[in-house]
Amino acid sequence: MGKVIEINEALWVKLSAAARRAGRTPENVLRGIIKEFLESEDDRRLDGALAKDVQSSGYTEDDSVRLVREYRGQVRTKPVGKVGEAPRRYRCTRSR
Repeated sequence: MGKVIEINEALWVKLSAAARRAGRTPENVLRGIIKEFLESEDDRRLDGALAKDVQSSGYTEDDSVRLVREYRGQVRTKPVGKVGEAPRRYRCTRSR
């Protein structure tokens, strides 16, 4: 059985107009908003747990920045072959 909620008439009119412009029904818009809210709630809960883990690890924001820069530096310095030469797996294989 579904639940019934009461929405202010002026708010419903604005929602209906916006939904119409988007080619949707107000009910579908509300379902989407509720779904996004529940998904973001899971994300917020996970973020909170991760923040506690990070605080207890002793890493700082400066450590994170340094690690990202080191990683990017390593990625940039990997050899990629001669200029204009694609790796074998990307070469055109059809006959001309």
